[in-house]
Amino acid sequence: MKKIISIILSVLLVFGTSVVAFATDAETEVIDPEYPLVVCRGMDFDGLTTDLGLETERNALNAIEVGDVVSTVVKCVGNAFKEGSIDGIMPPLMEYLDYVMGGLACDNNGNSVQNTTMKSYPLAIGNYPEYLEDHSEVAPMEHGIVMEGVDRYGADHVYYYAYDWRFSPADTCDGLNEMIELAKAEHNTDKVNLVCASMGGAVVDAYIYEYGTDSLNKCIFDGTVFCGTYVVTDLFQKKVLITGTGLEYFLYDKLGDNNFLVKALATTGMLDSVADLAMQFVDRYIDYVYDNFLIDTFVTMPALWAIVLPDEFDACIETMFPTEEDKAYYAEVIAEAYELNEMMSGMDELLLTLPEKGVEVSVFAGYHMSPVPVYERSGSHGDNVLESALMLGRARVANFGEELEGDSAMMSPDKQVDLSTCLFPEYTWAIKDMPHVSCGYGTEMSDFLFWLIEFEGQPTVYSNPMYPQFMISSADEILVATK
Repeated sequence: MKKIISIILSVLLVFGTSVVAFATDAETEVIDPEYPLVVCRGMDFDGLTTDLGLETERNALNAIEVGDVVSTVVKCVGNAFKEGSIDGIMPPLMEYLDYVMGGLACDNNGNSVQNTTMKSYPLAIGNYPEYLEDHSEVAPMEHGIVMEGVDRYGADHVYYYAYDWRFSPADTCDGLNEMIELAKAEHNTDKVNLVCASMGGAVVDAYIYEYGTDSLNKCIFDGTVFCGTYVVTDLFQKKVLITGTGLEYFLYDKLGDNNFLVKALATTGMLDSVADLAMQFVDRYIDYVYDNFLIDTFVTMPALWAIVLPDEFDACIETMFPTEEDKAYYAEVIAEAYELNEMMSGMDELLLTLPEKGVEVSVFAGYHMSPVPVYERSGSHGDNVLESALMLGRARVANFGEELEGDSAMMSPDKQVDLSTCLFPEYTWAIKDMPHVSCGYGTEMSDFLFWLIEFEGQPTVYSNPMYPQFMISSADEILVATK
């Protein structure tokens, strides 16, 4: 997902412009778990494949090659001279973007335009030796969770739900239910432990909405969209915003907090100038880019409507489909969007019933990293991909360069995050500098996740002094407590 977010950022910028560590190196002993583990992954642009299983099989996302970029630039310049206007750069640019991302697109009915799908693993992961071989060394993110589970429990006790994330979670959750029922049947249990990551949070929301909670022992949300996202909600209202401050903090994340060049660019006002130029470009071409690329590539993906904030849903519909002709042409997508909005409108109340129904809930996500700085609410903390406030279940989060006011007992020592407002305050951990999803194979972040899974009963932020409510993650996912 980081890769595609970076691509989208490039597109928008073009058209706009001391504590001991916790883990051990001891070899993990395989145990027979009480419940099988089901891992529900998030978005995976690299995993979407066109013509899967055919001789013409290829990645749905075409690689960005230097030659293609140069050729596109030449076409843009030539077309601008031909038309006698800078507007001439736009058709070749849209053509190139469609070439790169066209394999991802859905049509006006919410169906894949091309023969694109996601490779799936409907059985226990032990049935797929090619997967285990591919991810047996340094496996990141969801793959790391799966491989850590294999090490701990054996491959026959781990199930990996990979699905075409573009489609409605109301539909994709059916496959998750089938996997959960299979896992229960194969291990003669009445429940599973479920971990979801990123977009997987929306699929788990839909699963709980459609199938209830009887089959869940633990439900762990790892950097998920289970409460929606600002980025999609803002961009579906054309609330594109690029600021010098946003660029500054984004560059600090990429180049280091004390990077001299970034400081110089910010101090001299050059980042503000770049942002101003970018916004002039945005103001001129925003409608063109939406109409000729974004709507028919991303807005028609039903899944993205599941992560629009319910109280801004109507505004998103009216912005993306402003005319009666639009509403008629995209009627199927809009109908799915309304179905998902109805589900998400009551999701907080449904999630809050999980503990009383016997489901042991844990939530964790990162902060202190900038989301992609191209939308209005990208100024608050995130994990380079999504916003911390919503991944943590409606936390109170400061904007970059500011501190929260108040004296909440659940405020981070740096006054950046207040977890007292979350859906599950005592079951929620905020981890500074944690990358999106995180939990790579063999890391301390992974040890933390599996402590949540293996803890007897409901783990809380007070259950283990090794894992307090606020921690810091290094780039290598080494955890220390925040002071």
